[in-house]
Amino acid sequence: MKVINKICNIFLSLILIICCLFVPTQRAEAKTLGDLKKELNKKIEEYEASQSEKDLTEGQINSIKNIVSSIHQEIDKNQKTVVELENQILELEADIAEREKEIKEIMRYYQLSQGESMYLEYAFGAADFTDFIYRLAISEQLSKYNQDLVKKQNEMIEDNQKKQQELVDKEEELLKKQDELNKQLNSLGNKLSEIVDLTVDIEEEIKIQREAIQLYEREYNCKDSDEISVCTANKLPADTSFWRPMQQGRRTSEYGYRTYTLHGETVTDFHTGIDLSTSPKNNVAIYAAAAGKVVGIVEKASCGGNKIYINHTINGKKYTTAYVHLRKIMVTVGDTVTKDTQIGIMGGDPSVEYWDRCSTGAHLHFIVATGWYLNEYYSWNTFVSKTMNPRNIVNFPSGGNYFYNRTTKY
Repeated sequence: MKVINKICNIFLSLILIICCLFVPTQRAEAKTLGDLKKELNKKIEEYEASQSEKDLTEGQINSIKNIVSSIHQEIDKNQKTVVELENQILELEADIAEREKEIKEIMRYYQLSQGESMYLEYAFGAADFTDFIYRLAISEQLSKYNQDLVKKQNEMIEDNQKKQQELVDKEEELLKKQDELNKQLNSLGNKLSEIVDLTVDIEEEIKIQREAIQLYEREYNCKDSDEISVCTANKLPADTSFWRPMQQGRRTSEYGYRTYTLHGETVTDFHTGIDLSTSPKNNVAIYAAAAGKVVGIVEKASCGGNKIYINHTINGKKYTTAYVHLRKIMVTVGDTVTKDTQIGIMGGDPSVEYWDRCSTGAHLHFIVATGWYLNEYYSWNTFVSKTMNPRNIVNFPSGGNYFYNRTTKY
């Protein structure tokens, strides 16, 4: 009986284990249009918070700049005072030297009056003996007065020298404080730069997310409860390959980590696409690399200038291409494009697109990412993480060699 019970227990345990192993897993919940709207509201809150932090940081910077300015003024005032004290000391020293000379002269006459030469002094100087006594008393008084004056002047010199040293010490403290404040300014400047960049990123995301929501509602008739991937499915033109986005040109910078000079500073970053350029550089037409739907447009971004995002389906796989540093945009969100659609004109020239601070010369920054941006994911950081080397699916000649059409294989 015990053996039977044991067998039954083992059998039941196996059944429980098997049941646990084969419990159907729930499908990850897909995002709906309502979810996208909620994310947009959250993004707007982030933007407002970043704006508040930006204003606070700018206030701190302005406050420190005012302190630094007052320190400059105080240092300048101290330096002028030091010069004045130095001049006073020189004047006092010259006056002391003159008075010491007078004292020595007076003392010489006084000593003569006390010795055998007194009659000689009397004969040469005094009208009579009373006059001589009077002159002797005056000499004594003058000598004492001058000695007292010299003593006071020496005390003034010592006091001025002490003030000078105090001012020198104070200037050292002010310079030290100024240096510390400048370091704070640099730190706050970097923080402000990061905040500004973040604000720009969030601002761009808010704009293109709003446009994407309008696109899904207008073009795809998506409702708040609809899953975006479902209501937009099979509504993108299919294609079989990518073409080069320019009629002719060459690669000027590859995908991946790179080091270059921007505004006189050495920069090392991850290059999210491939740079293409040609000569002459004016009115260079930029085409969609494949059939697809324009899902995002950004105008005059401080880093990247004018940008276009297009979603594609290539042989059943989803991709997004981005076209950055454009001088002119010739499509709108919601437009269906083909390989023959001119979407813009190449820009990126700092002398023309002066507001695009991330470009060193006229070129197209061409990006390819997997998945549909603003459909399957909405964050710029996620988009960057999904980028790939455009060479993997678009045929470009090796190195920086020229291509002269959009289709020849190399």
